[in-house]
Amino acid sequence: MARVCENCGGEDDEMVLVRRTYVVPESWDTPGSATTLDEPELWCWSCRSQYPHEPVDQ
Repeated sequence: MARVCENCGGEDDEMVLVRRTYVVPESWDTPGSATTLDEPELWCWSCRSQYPHEPVDQ
């Protein structure tokens, strides 16, 4: 049974729990940063291959 990706909404059989990471690139006057959310989400392979995230240890 296919489940729905919480990032793109696509259906897939192989979902993985991840924590979304927001990345702000460095600029000439500000340092770069990354913020990882605490709440896990189910993501498909396509989203995991394109967007920053951390896998949730299961």
